[in-house]
Amino acid sequence: MIGTCAETLFESDSMTAGNKTFDGRVVVVGYGTIGRCALPMLRALFGLPLERFLVIDQADHSDLLADEIAGGLRFQTHTITPDNLAKVLGAAARAGDLLLNLSVGIESLALADWCHHNGVIYLDTALEPWEGTVDDSHKPAAERTEYAFHQTARGQARASWRTDGPTAVITHGANPGLVSHFAKAALVDLARSRKPEIAVPDSRAGWARLARDLGVKVIHISERDTQVTGKPKEPGEFVNTWSIPGFVEEAMMPVEIGWGSHEKTLPPGARRQTEGPCNAIYVERPAAQVLLRSWVPLGGQILGLALPHSESVTISEYLTLEEGGQVVYRPTVAFVYMPCDGAMASLHETMMNGWQMQPRERILFDEITTGRDELGVLLLGDGPSGWWYGSQLDIEEARRLAPGSNPTALQVAAGVVSAALWAARNPNRGFCEPEDLPHEEILVAARPYLGPVASLPTDWTPFRQRKQLFDEPRLDPADPWQFTNFTL
Repeated sequence: MIGTCAETLFESDSMTAGNKTFDGRVVVVGYGTIGRCALPMLRALFGLPLERFLVIDQADHSDLLADEIAGGLRFQTHTITPDNLAKVLGAAARAGDLLLNLSVGIESLALADWCHHNGVIYLDTALEPWEGTVDDSHKPAAERTEYAFHQTARGQARASWRTDGPTAVITHGANPGLVSHFAKAALVDLARSRKPEIAVPDSRAGWARLARDLGVKVIHISERDTQVTGKPKEPGEFVNTWSIPGFVEEAMMPVEIGWGSHEKTLPPGARRQTEGPCNAIYVERPAAQVLLRSWVPLGGQILGLALPHSESVTISEYLTLEEGGQVVYRPTVAFVYMPCDGAMASLHETMMNGWQMQPRERILFDEITTGRDELGVLLLGDGPSGWWYGSQLDIEEARRLAPGSNPTALQVAAGVVSAALWAARNPNRGFCEPEDLPHEEILVAARPYLGPVASLPTDWTPFRQRKQLFDEPRLDPADPWQFTNFTL
């Protein structure tokens, strides 16, 4: 299900769409796993010469970029802080440019705010706080949640950003990002499996009504990474297929779930948010310590980490239906992540050491021998069947599509470049979350990099393949879609 090869979309020295031309520069902040994968994709899709690209990172990666630098790309080494952010960005970007924030430990909102007030288009893959925020035990847990980060960003945009100002696409990688479009595609495909002539909703309320009418009560972003390496993890080493600090940061954050209107009881230790739409709950435990049951088509049933992700917040709010000022429908939304074996063992070792990082880190690329990253959206509820929609990208296909990459990095990069194209074509949309972007347009741009894209029914429930070794009084067999049935 691969679309037209992305390299053929643009052939000139400037990216064009209709009567709009992007003739600015592209500034990439952060040259880690995703940056290395996304940069050649951006060059191909935008059709811009290397002279129009600038990469900034706190580490010196000039050796990795030697060929590009020789061809005209600029690379700068900076450790961006609150004190020097304006100076560094002021020398790097100007009105009409596009800034892609692929960093960790730099506050996303600070970068986005500077871009807005200086006419620069902005995109990031996560709402990052300044380094040291997530593990600051003196800060209330409610303030260390994705919900709080989004509420702060929305408040900033309402207070001081123009609605027709420079486009700022917040949290658009694979997940969060692409999965919001997967969710819409899954809803449409599920609806059409029952009634082929169903129309695609054209409003937020329309999407919420569709999800309600389909009987969707639970939405999982379900992901299983089966990539393995010929060089196994060693003691004292952290290995992963994507950002190691990003992964550990998420694992340390509180568990966070978009909380459905059908749920009867909160999980032990859960707290409700007290400001804003209050569509999400959090549990004051590191997310790495909580496991949930879910399902992917090729990998089958999984028991994954209940990591906090922005999509749990934004999808659950987007699909909230209100009548008379009261919430009458909202699905429960959770990210259930089964990382590769090496990453799981690495995270366990980090927790054993009191969250002290190992002295050595290794991102898996060339040493991967087999495996895939199966990432999608699982719809579950009272209809005739559930539905799964997503990418089943394996290492062989990833290397063919983007030499030197891996499936996990390529899926995230696909979300970055597809949203970057949309932002460049629509430079004056102000503050945008993934659900605000047109899902069909984004998926057309991303699909060339996603490998096989599956859209299929499932009859899986959390009681499937469940062996009860002891009495579990908290289970609710009469309503399989209660959150308590998914927990370990």
